[in-house]
Amino acid sequence: MKPIESPSDKSDWRIKDIPFHDDYTMIETNWGALLGALLFLLGIFAGFKIKELFSISFVGLVLMIVSTFMRGRNVRRNWEKVSAQCIDQETNWVFGTPGLRGGSRKNWTFRLLCEFKMDGTQYTVTPGYWTTFISESRVQTFLNKVISVDGKCQLWVNPKNPLQTELITGDIKDFLIH
Repeated sequence: MKPIESPSDKSDWRIKDIPFHDDYTMIETNWGALLGALLFLLGIFAGFKIKELFSISFVGLVLMIVSTFMRGRNVRRNWEKVSAQCIDQETNWVFGTPGLRGGSRKNWTFRLLCEFKMDGTQYTVTPGYWTTFISESRVQTFLNKVISVDGKCQLWVNPKNPLQTELITGDIKDFLIH
């Protein structure tokens, strides 16, 4: 997953994003997560009338989390781990989501341009990553950890669509989803 960006952010990047899907394709609904969200809300509102019904919100929350985890794991189940060469990297700041008092803070993120070979074909990709950072120095520390001095990094690659890649970072997401 790539960080959500506003259209104005796209023009600020020197490295242009390499899309891996058609922007007009429909996204499959995660029915378990949707049902969990409805149960969560129902439990909260019903709990105001009858205290014992608050437990429905707990069941909904667990269903949302488990369904999201299982969906992510199922989607990535056959992805392959490949060694890639990072040929360029860029850090940039984006606006975060608005806070409770309005306004939004500056978050830092990065974009990588990587090359790898799969089944005899050379691919150039901009791998996804799922979080932002509070400072540019933290982004750089993170990148120094996951990209070797000679520019090597590890990617998860969807063999059905090799342009769809995610950076392997050795964090909890890699452990749980792959």
